Amino acid sequence: MDPSDRIAFTLNGRPVEALHVSPNTTLLDWLRTHDWTGTKEGCAEGDCGACTVVVIDRSPSGTLAYRSINSCIALLPTLAGREIWTVEGIGTASPHSVQHAMADNYGSQCGYCTPGFVTSLFEGYYRNDITTVDDLNDTLNGNLCRCTGYRPIRDAARLAWGSLPHEQKLADPFGQRLQTAPAPDTDLALRSGHEHFFQPTSLAAFFELHRTFPEATLIAGGTEIGVLVAKTFRRFSTFISLQRIPELLDIHETPDALLIGGGVTLTDAMPFLCEPFPSLHEMCRWFASRPIRNRATFGGNLATASPIGDTAPVLLSLGASLRLVGPEGQREIALRDFFTGYRKTVLQPGELIQFVRIPRPGSGQRLARSFKVSKRREMDISIVSAGFCLDLDDTGTITRAGIAFGGVAATPATVPEAEAFLIGKTLTPDSVETVADIISR
Repeated sequence: MDPSDRIAFTLNGRPVEALHVSPNTTLLDWLRTHDWTGTKEGCAEGDCGACTVVVIDRSPSGTLAYRSINSCIALLPTLAGREIWTVEGIGTASPHSVQHAMADNYGSQCGYCTPGFVTSLFEGYYRNDITTVDDLNDTLNGNLCRCTGYRPIRDAARLAWGSLPHEQKLADPFGQRLQTAPAPDTDLALRSGHEHFFQPTSLAAFFELHRTFPEATLIAGGTEIGVLVAKTFRRFSTFISLQRIPELLDIHETPDALLIGGGVTLTDAMPFLCEPFPSLHEMCRWFASRPIRNRATFGGNLATASPIGDTAPVLLSLGASLRLVGPEGQREIALRDFFTGYRKTVLQPGELIQFVRIPRPGSGQRLARSFKVSKRREMDISIVSAGFCLDLDDTGTITRAGIAFGGVAATPATVPEAEAFLIGKTLTPDSVETVADIISR
């Protein structure tokens, strides 16, 4: 496939072509240099939400949904073929209900954060799974307001979201756009000068590309690489995007495990975690913000091998394993054998995380918790984090123990001595005290 110098997408309902654009260009930079200046730049690292826009995405069930994302760390080529809405587009014909609600509840003072709040409110307006105050707060998490205060904005959310039944919202022009099937994904090849961007739509196409460009930077959600581009001004010569490879996007359940594709976003995975794996669901709840979770992937969070990655300690405690796929075939590996050093893993050149496999609890009882210590409760990296999991049989005897920490070593770390001590024990104050002594050593 011959490389092109055109990135085509839909912006605020109209087809657009970006010409001669570096693959290292963020969506925010492109928008603002083309007079779509309602979207603001604040932190340039996906932390403040002033840059938030909305894209149409497909959920694992196959339905279309609006998803808020941080345009300051979203590389423009990753949005080729997508439909994007900014605050201007949301209010093109007349102010949207969420914009009316912000005005009626005095939800804006200086106004700098307002476009980001409007787009996050817009996403929430078309969802039907926001049923609690926590859900409301989580939808707006990631949008910082420096002067108005959050109560009027929360009042605006309640007013707008409760204004109509969900079915009537889906009947408006924006809701109707969620009923139209998008064009099928096609392989994408872009070139600007000496920089390249490729987006294969199959594993076979990926392996072929990687053989040609073995030094290419692999990108899925890009929430970490986007920060390097926007904040530290790094430039990458070649990207290969993994976000349109169907073999990485599956979620399926078996009687004994849940398998999450390496390219599945945290937002799409979380509904599958709530009941069987509450400790992992809880940690995902504190993973950055919803706009970040709308892009960040399970495979990416593990493959970056950060010692303070949020999912690794909990997955280690649950006994997770990985299915790796490469040009030579597949192999299974326990997650505790995956990390080999600081930012290093066992992944071979051209090898990807196809699935994260999380074993289900057996017939007995499972006790599992996760903890994260950070300077802020939300929207912050861990200082230290932990995952604990005990499987008990019907007599209360511990049959399996998983204890793992992040932020205490060059890699996410388990405590095999403590885990081995607990096997065959019952959970008593004495056994807990002994385990605490082992961990402290």
